[in-house]
Amino acid sequence: MLYYYGYLNKIRSSRKLEAECIRNVELWWLLHQLTPGYHTIADFRKDNAAAFKKAFKVFVAFLKRGRLTGW
Repeated sequence: MLYYYGYLNKIRSSRKLEAECIRNVELWWLLHQLTPGYHTIADFRKDNAAAFKKAFKVFVAFLKRGRLTGW
């Protein structure tokens, strides 16, 4: 969920995602009050790169089918 949030809000940096986890109440709620550090976020992305690529392709296809994008 954290990466989808970042994608929708144009936040790509692990450090910026970490800051959002601390600052943003809606994200804090979404993550069940977890506040992962930037290193944990970056490692998770790196260790699951293939799964992320596939998940984002599916997500973008979903958005396009629902005409929820500007492209």
